[in-house]
Amino acid sequence: MSGKQIGLVYFYIVSAAALALIIIGIFNSVNFLINITQYKDYPLRFQNQDCSSIYPVPMKIAPPALSPDQNYPVPATQSAQEIERQKELCQKQLDAQRKKQKLDDLKNSITFSLVGLILFLIHFPIARKNSSA
Repeated sequence: MSGKQIGLVYFYIVSAAALALIIIGIFNSVNFLINITQYKDYPLRFQNQDCSSIYPVPMKIAPPALSPDQNYPVPATQSAQEIERQKELCQKQLDAQRKKQKLDDLKNSITFSLVGLILFLIHFPIARKNSSA
């Protein structure tokens, strides 16, 4: 292959990658618009979105076996105020995560679209000009 053909292949490959970036950006934009308009709260990707079932400390390890004459210690339960405070903190955290997720999705859609468009507008005309010459 000559140097001109290698350059031509490069420009077409970069143009194809730029088209892929544009398509990803359009997909992210549509996804963002659907999430904004169709849901009451912006959906989170990877987390349970429910604050109603909050346990203070999950039991991960079984307690040691006690002899029959010993009693199991009774763990302290939370008061209603502590439970409400935990629910409020959980809701604040979910709201902050939703806001961050919304901004990240918007940023990704704009970034992918703009980078793809700029790369395509730079490389594709050069590729067309070099292929016709």
